Amino acid sequence: MNEHEFIARLDGAERVSITVHTDGRLQVAIAYEFGYRLDEIRGGGSRTLVFLRDDSEAARHRAAWAGHHHRTTPNGAWWNACWPPHVRSRPDAVTPAQAGAARIAVHHHDRDGTSGIRTLLLIAGTAALAGAGYAHHTHWLALTLLTLAILLLTLVPTAARLVRTAHHRQLALLRRFEAQRHPPPPDEPRTG
Repeated sequence: MNEHEFIARLDGAERVSITVHTDGRLQVAIAYEFGYRLDEIRGGGSRTLVFLRDDSEAARHRAAWAGHHHRTTPNGAWWNACWPPHVRSRPDAVTPAQAGAARIAVHHHDRDGTSGIRTLLLIAGTAALAGAGYAHHTHWLALTLLTLAILLLTLVPTAARLVRTAHHRQLALLRRFEAQRHPPPPDEPRTG
């Protein structure tokens, strides 16, 4: 399904779902611009993205501008409001696809937090520790597994911090994306 067909599906319904065979970043970006927020991601290889209509004033404003650009430009340039032509050549410009990828990452973090990586490290560390106990007759193997267990268990707080740092980076990228929007949302003052 191309982006014009997808935009046609964003017709004001409360819930819209689409199956994609890509990472879905462009679909998330389009849905956001047309007043929807990512609610759920299902599946692995081919994913189903589920969007909910966002009824906030800012979302309605975004959707109106995206719809206007989509209808009035020859190539249906819905992205002109969030990625205006004068911004595109700047090295720090954030593309809609980059913002879509950040929204997916934020969605994952908001759903799972740091529990996934911490659980994985704890299970692997415990398994290595148990393996070291069972391999006590083979000293080099027991020592190797014990070292691995200690390393994995000490990585638990570090990994959680890295995940939180990455989350803050994604939020900062989304703030930069919103700051380049033209015209700005109604609740934000215009900046030069």
